[in-house]
Amino acid sequence: MVFSCNICASAAEDDGDYGIQPMYTTIATNSAYILISGIKAHCNASVTVKASTSLKTTLELQKEKSNGYETIKTWSKTDYGTGMSYTETRNINIFSHYRMKATITAGSETVVVYAYPSK
Repeated sequence: MVFSCNICASAAEDDGDYGIQPMYTTIATNSAYILISGIKAHCNASVTVKASTSLKTTLELQKEKSNGYETIKTWSKTDYGTGMSYTETRNINIFSHYRMKATITAGSETVVVYAYPSK
C-alpha cells in the first residue's frame, strides 16, 4: 500500500509566514480586495483555473460589531470558463470598520478569502 500526499508550503517575505497553504487541482490563482474610498466600499475577487469549469463568486461586505462581523450586503455571480473577476460597490458609514469575505468556487473546489482595507 502506498500513501501519497502533496503539500505546498510557502512564506511571503514581506507579510510574514502564512504557514501551510492548500494545493488545488482546479484553482490556479485567487485574490480578493476591499478598497474604502470616501463613503464607498469597492469589493473585488478574481479567480483563474487550470481548465474551463463552472465558476461562482460570492462577495459579502461585513461590518465590524462588538462581537465580531455582521454581513450587511451579499452579491453573487456565476460564469463558466478559465477565469472570472467580480467587482461590486456600496455606500458605507466612514466611521465603521469593514472587511470583505469572498467565497470562490471553481468546479468542486471552494476557497474562502477575507480581505481588509489597507490603513
